[in-house]
Amino acid sequence: MRQFLKSAAKVSAVSAIACALTFVSTLSVNAQTKKGLEGSYVGGSFQTGNGITTLGVYGRYDVRQLPISVRGSVNVSDFSGSTFVQIAPGVTYDLPISEKANAYAGGGVVFGDAIDTTVYLNAGAETELVQNVVAFGDLTVPLDNGADPTFSVGLGYKF
Repeated sequence: MRQFLKSAAKVSAVSAIACALTFVSTLSVNAQTKKGLEGSYVGGSFQTGNGITTLGVYGRYDVRQLPISVRGSVNVSDFSGSTFVQIAPGVTYDLPISEKANAYAGGGVVFGDAIDTTVYLNAGAETELVQNVVAFGDLTVPLDNGADPTFSVGLGYKF
């Protein structure tokens, strides 16, 4: 019985690796055949998390010839009668999912009033709704033990 379990575990491990390699190669082929959302944009975002609602200005700079974008936001939060400003620059890897849509993942740093500077990871998606109007949403996970993840959505103008 023990030998059977060892064999089953080996077959499962090899199968999992083969499936992962197939999945990654499929993503690579799809990324090469699709353009995704191209161009830079700036817009407004609404963010919630940590029991705080935040409004912000969000932007994306599309780095031509590379599948990366430089992103950033300036967020203003009102918490218990006090206003806080946070700045969050970052870099993401963009994966085309259709002709005018991307999924992205990356990270950056957030700093500002009344918070400690912390590193964050984020993942999201963006799509062009109509000509030059982009909708986006992402989840940001700070790597600080005391901070909760936040979710933001917004609209932008592509240029």
